[in-house]
Amino acid sequence: MHRFFFDLLVDNVVKIDPGGMVFEQAKATVVVADEMARHLFVWRDDLRDRDAWIRVRDAGGREIYRAAVWAESEEKVGWDQA
Repeated sequence: MHRFFFDLLVDNVVKIDPGGMVFEQAKATVVVADEMARHLFVWRDDLRDRDAWIRVRDAGGREIYRAAVWAESEEKVGWDQA
């Protein structure tokens, strides 16, 4: 099992995930990061119009994935506009 960290990047500010989560395979973190980003898009309207990302890091600090809080392939409509 490996520990991965899910940091929130907003513009030039990084909010570090202090505890992380444990996964058997790194591929699982992509699904989790994408779901976190979707959740933030829906519930945090202050992040919608900014450069906001979920960054996945391994225990060594290496970035392995980034999920945008918005998705180019989906309409940018939040819960309050649906």
